[in-house]
Amino acid sequence: MGFIEAHTGRPPCDYPSIPNTSKLPYHVLPALSPDSALPSALTSPEPPTRASKNIFAFWNTGLSTLPPYLLRNVVAWYRRFAPLGWNIYVLDNVPGSPLNVSHYIDTTSTSIVPEAYINGALSGQFAAQHTSDLIRYPLLLKYGGAYLDVGILQFGDLDWLWTQHIANPASPRDFAGFTMGLFPEISIVNFAMMCTPDNPLVARAHYILLQVWQGKTNTTGAHLHSLVAHCPLMRVPHEVAVDDEGEGKMVINDQVMTDYAIQIQCMGSAQRWIDDEDNWNGPEYVKEKCWLYSMIEGAMTQEQIANWSGKRQFDVLSLPLPGPGEKASEDQRLARQIVETAVGQSWCIKLGHGFSAKLFGEDTLGMRWRKHGGSDCKEGTYAGWLRWAEVNCRQDVPMEPMKIPAFEPTMRGQLMH
Repeated sequence: MGFIEAHTGRPPCDYPSIPNTSKLPYHVLPALSPDSALPSALTSPEPPTRASKNIFAFWNTGLSTLPPYLLRNVVAWYRRFAPLGWNIYVLDNVPGSPLNVSHYIDTTSTSIVPEAYINGALSGQFAAQHTSDLIRYPLLLKYGGAYLDVGILQFGDLDWLWTQHIANPASPRDFAGFTMGLFPEISIVNFAMMCTPDNPLVARAHYILLQVWQGKTNTTGAHLHSLVAHCPLMRVPHEVAVDDEGEGKMVINDQVMTDYAIQIQCMGSAQRWIDDEDNWNGPEYVKEKCWLYSMIEGAMTQEQIANWSGKRQFDVLSLPLPGPGEKASEDQRLARQIVETAVGQSWCIKLGHGFSAKLFGEDTLGMRWRKHGGSDCKEGTYAGWLRWAEVNCRQDVPMEPMKIPAFEPTMRGQLMH
């Protein structure tokens, strides 16, 4: 399958230790050799249940078509978390595939997915992203567990968070995820979520999402829907005009950003809603029940350190670590800062792609890894060090969740009819 590129000499065990981490206290599954097939636990996993530990992800054309740098993320989840009882499901829309979404949720019911999904009528340049968006809430509601984008390099201990907090009946927390924005305008994002089945916040966000999609095949203008219009728009750092893939110019502003990420806006609506008849208090639930990390601090530290430059991240992470007796250059010190901060002090690295590239006007780290095969895992480089850390390091002191202050609702009334 050729997804693991040739190594270049430095033994994996020769990477330096990373501050605030220790060796995992159990044996991870062995690395896959370049010519080995993917394990059946990934290609045809046991069906999930409401009691199993589930990690869900999605790739429209199937696991075998995942670009190698993304497949390595999934394999790292498998190697690290399968020994602890986790099953990984990278679902798809491939006819006849055992991982086809239709085997996991009812894709013929408008109470589960919108009519446009059922009819294969999703349109617009972000149809693929919205296909993925529309299955996340139903999967979590039915089975519980975690939903992760395939672009996530996972460093924080998912099993610890699940076992000690989210699935622990003695813990007040029953949802975990990331937020974007500043108080009071925070919204829970959708690239990484964890909850038990029938989560009340996810149930309400899903209900709102289905209403917003009624009669639509894309999300243009979705921010105007009455169920989400009470929420502040998502903010973009600066308005930009970009080529819209042959459709002329597209202006990316707060409205366009919110339409693109309408699922997040639906979650934001549920967060800010009080329904006295249904005994739902969104602000109180978020404050007391949610384990939340800042997206910037918990999933994008590499962006901050490199001043949001995908080229800078790629260049320094491609450098080799200094040899014995060699002094680190300024670029090598920056690369080390990225690795040590991401692995030891954050939760994960979330690779951005298309929309991020449009917004910042250059290829992201993920896009550059895709164009330069093997650059994300070359042994002896800082990128290779990140790959080693995915399956070898556990944080000694996990990230603390954000302290959520009380915030005012923006909507009161009956929500779910």
